[in-house]
Amino acid sequence: MDETQVNIEEMLRKSTVRDDLPLSVNGSFPSQEAAQELLNTVMGFAKIFGSVFDLSALDGITIADDYVAALNGVDRGYPDMNGPTPTNDVFGAGFAMAVPVLRDGVHKSHVVLNSALIRPIVDPENQFYGLAVHTLCHEMAHVYDHMLRSKALPGLYGSQMTDLREAVLMQLAMGVWNEYAASRLSAHWGTPDYCSGYEESLLPMLDTILSRSEAAKKDFANHRNVERAMSELREILGTFFVRASYLTGHTDGLGRPLEEEAPKLAAALRKTTWFNTILTRGVNILREMFDKIESWEGLEAYVPLKDLFEEMYLRGGMKFVKLPDGRYFVQFMKTASL
Repeated sequence: MDETQVNIEEMLRKSTVRDDLPLSVNGSFPSQEAAQELLNTVMGFAKIFGSVFDLSALDGITIADDYVAALNGVDRGYPDMNGPTPTNDVFGAGFAMAVPVLRDGVHKSHVVLNSALIRPIVDPENQFYGLAVHTLCHEMAHVYDHMLRSKALPGLYGSQMTDLREAVLMQLAMGVWNEYAASRLSAHWGTPDYCSGYEESLLPMLDTILSRSEAAKKDFANHRNVERAMSELREILGTFFVRASYLTGHTDGLGRPLEEEAPKLAAALRKTTWFNTILTRGVNILREMFDKIESWEGLEAYVPLKDLFEEMYLRGGMKFVKLPDGRYFVQFMKTASL
């Protein structure tokens, strides 16, 4: 018995994932044995990750060919909480999610995986094996982070925000933190091409931010739909920051600079007049939040990020003006540069 085997057995013994964890798989398999092999392998990796993170709040794992239907089929437990929406835009689509759920008054997370992404996990020789393992680890890291935040911020999940500005800024702050934290925690399980892959996806997003945001504001002059224009600008500016948090969280987890792991993106960011400064400040804030995650005291932990994102939206041409009756006037302005 070699040292690796001994270590794995020790990790399995110490795992925080319970033995009776609910697992399910729905889809087309050549045999029942093949489906069971996938479940057993996923459970084995979950057990290993459960020795790295506290996964006592893992509610279950669902694997399905129809990923969207599987997401919609998760019992959230939280009253009036909207169903989870997978990422799906011109820059990429989501294939895995840790869905917040409420079970007997306790916050937990249910992981849903697209079977197309996770099937290679049974074959170490498959070219997508590393991606499958890393993705599962990333979602387990979400489970751990969700648990920490549910304890630090009781009542956050399932709550509603009626203040428009607060809701917009908080949604982005939480989205960015979610992916930064999970990416940083799972970085050492990443594939060698992780950074270069994200760099290639972020470069066209960055290159078109200004043109897309200006087009959205120009369209507003015709359709006059404030909610539509606001949603489009949030998607353009906020989505880049969320996607970038995957990469910056990963590089921070590896302890390596962005300039080393994604040199082309770092060079493109340096050419911007203000956006690079916003991103740099954001990463510094995220690092401070990460260092203090176990001592957060209320939603104040998100304030620095929210303030930064309000500045980003303002520089990008969207301003929230609070009216005397508590409602907001959303002003759209031309952006001279990025």
